[in-house]
Amino acid sequence: MFTNRPARATASARVGVAIASLALALCALVHADETRAAESLSATDRRAIEHTVRKQLDAFVHDDAEVAFGFATPDIRRLFGSSDNFMRMVRENYEPVYRPDSVRFVRVESVGGQWVQVVQLVDEAGQVWRALFTMKRQADRSWKVGGCRLVQTRETAT
Repeated sequence: MFTNRPARATASARVGVAIASLALALCALVHADETRAAESLSATDRRAIEHTVRKQLDAFVHDDAEVAFGFATPDIRRLFGSSDNFMRMVRENYEPVYRPDSVRFVRVESVGGQWVQVVQLVDEAGQVWRALFTMKRQADRSWKVGGCRLVQTRETAT
């Protein structure tokens, strides 16, 4: 009876090593796919993404709710129901996006399989923010904004 226990433990250890190896291989494949995806976004798509975000930011600055709302995905438009509701939410919760003192487009990157336009914003008080605009390609191949995450940095503009 004691002779089988080490064999089972060894077999279990081999299965554990095999599972761990498989998990590592899958992680490597996922990372490689994300890297290829990031590399495969064309320069035209990168410009289109920046253009979409730039135009939405311009619309916010000019209080053009209809135009700003038009750059949002259909899901966002359904969520807010109207351009007025959307603009009110931006005005009340995204002041640096609504009224930036300066805007700098940093990069487009793949995050969790989604394209994100990273924008550095400086508010009227000189606080530096990062706005992460999640972009969604539409059926007509255009790009729309599917959300924005605003991150306050420790930096101030000089």
